[in-house]
Amino acid sequence: MEVKSVFSLSNPYKLNYVKEKLDTFGKVEGLNFDYQFCKTPEQIISFLQEKIIDCAIVDVKNYFDLELDFLDWFFVNIYEDYDFDVLVSNKNNENFDKIEKIGVLSISQWLYCKKRFHTDNINFIKAFKNINELLTEFDLVMLPGYFTNQIGNHLYIEKINIIDLQKPSFEGASCVIFRKGDERFLFLRQFFIKSVYFIGAGIGDKKYATYEAIRTIKNLDVCLFDNLMDHSLLDYLPEDAILIDVGKRCEHHKLNQAKITDLISMYARMGYRVGRLKGGDPSIFGRLAEEIKVLEDLRINFHIIPGISTINALSIKSGIILTRREINRGFCVLSAIKHKGATAEFNRKELDSLPLIFFMGVRVIGKISSSLINDGYLPHTKVAVVFCIGTEQEFEIRGTLSDIASKINDLKGQLLFDNPPGIFIVGEISNFFYQRSGLLQDKKILVPTPFDDKLYFSFKDIGVNLFSYNLNIKYKITKEILEKITSFQAIAISHAKLAKALMETLFEQKKDIRTLPQLITQSDNVFNFFKHYGLYCVKDIDSISGLDICFIYNNNYCMDLLKLLSQKNKISSIKIEGRTYKTDVLTAFDMIYFECIEQYYEFVDLYGVNSLKDKIILSIDKSISTLITSKKNQSFISIFDKTNFKFNITRLLNFGNVNLIVSTPS
Repeated sequence: MEVKSVFSLSNPYKLNYVKEKLDTFGKVEGLNFDYQFCKTPEQIISFLQEKIIDCAIVDVKNYFDLELDFLDWFFVNIYEDYDFDVLVSNKNNENFDKIEKIGVLSISQWLYCKKRFHTDNINFIKAFKNINELLTEFDLVMLPGYFTNQIGNHLYIEKINIIDLQKPSFEGASCVIFRKGDERFLFLRQFFIKSVYFIGAGIGDKKYATYEAIRTIKNLDVCLFDNLMDHSLLDYLPEDAILIDVGKRCEHHKLNQAKITDLISMYARMGYRVGRLKGGDPSIFGRLAEEIKVLEDLRINFHIIPGISTINALSIKSGIILTRREINRGFCVLSAIKHKGATAEFNRKELDSLPLIFFMGVRVIGKISSSLINDGYLPHTKVAVVFCIGTEQEFEIRGTLSDIASKINDLKGQLLFDNPPGIFIVGEISNFFYQRSGLLQDKKILVPTPFDDKLYFSFKDIGVNLFSYNLNIKYKITKEILEKITSFQAIAISHAKLAKALMETLFEQKKDIRTLPQLITQSDNVFNFFKHYGLYCVKDIDSISGLDICFIYNNNYCMDLLKLLSQKNKISSIKIEGRTYKTDVLTAFDMIYFECIEQYYEFVDLYGVNSLKDKIILSIDKSISTLITSKKNQSFISIFDKTNFKFNITRLLNFGNVNLIVSTPS
């Protein structure tokens, strides 16, 4: 499908980046972009309004000139995955004093080069060229970090952190503008934006905030926060996060609800991960439905992080317990304030229109439904039953008072276990549901614990449901084995769990860790583990020769390090046996992530290789690719690179039968 587009960008490298991204992601939907140049904002508006073009690509500074009711937009930022620029030259830094001509792309780069190289011969690059062509024109060029993968090894490269350049906001961003409701661009936008997170801050002290709430706050780019919460939670935000106080209290509103909603969607479309931090629980009297409705219309993905509400916390000190046996079996919660701040009046008839919530009523839903119908409720009254709330097994059944019991009976064979816990909801409110967006919306992925936060939120931002699995395998090194291991000139270790077992045994035996022989590894995890204790590991395997080395391993497949070391050294191998603890039953999943090949084998030992049949496997360990391919039971292999996360997601969208994705470390 042809997409007619115009651009008005002065930076040729920004334009090249936007074109590359739109073309790449557009292929998923069969879109072919036709780019033409257009100079004036007035002409762009006219073309969009008259449907002569489908979209326009402009500098961010010009976006506000094009902000009209019939238009929608999103930012594309060349620095999305890179926080540095690069200096590139044929000369090394010792010869920088001989630099005569410099090429730059932005004012901030010009100022940096002016200050550092003390020359007036700094020029703006006018057209997109490859690096070799640029270096025939300039002695030195400064480019965004994104282009480092296009630079050959024979050139001198120096990385300059963006923070040192004092770049203005969105210097590397462009704005894609289109008509509201265009399904093609609503889909494409999901590649360039992150999710919105509605976070319950809990009540009173921050100690009542959940672990997931704090974890999410730590990874926000923008936070809109309320008054009625512990503001010390804001200390968890990254240093460069944008804080916006949108607190409301009684009659004093810093911003009205419409403005708050506009800010949420605006920052999301700019590419930020946005958090709306509310006191208590966001879904209880928190205007959540209004804020979510806008995101649903814009196809912006969102997540809800529940919080402890005052309803939950009432009994902490007061002694008021909302339900007491033989006193009452429920309660009604109402707001005392109506829309626009008016005091709410109440009469008993209003109770008839309120939804009913039944806890612990799954077994007797049929009786409850019959009783309500006999008491005057209409048989077609909307109802829902939500099972296993907050767990990996959560699911729901919807219907009416007249048919809900039969629907549950029909599904009894499919229920995860007999009599699962559930809540029965009666009333029109049970008819509502979220219209979620996300590139891989509702796909389930299993990840190991602990799991890298950057990757965790990359998955969350595209709508994936993450569930954790724990490989409960503990390795034990006996006193006798420890004495044997430490008698060698060096110890080679390929797995972090073995490194941990070694240290634990040393501490148990009260041995001085400084007396350990030379440590050798190829694993970053092992290297960093020992570094934490002030111990150094040799990673340059080629530099090791003539040593008597003890290689300790846990599985017969971890032999790459052994093979390399045995070429120049005398090797003795000791296998460390592991003890497997009972693990939880695996939840149903579509994808699974392995940090390394050791995790893959441990998983297979616990759950069997058949548990991975027809699943998508993701890993940062290339050796898993070789291993699984050799078994000839996978149909597709791709490189999954963390620094180009969304680019690799297109492979999942393009190939419905993907079985394997291998990730290279960033």
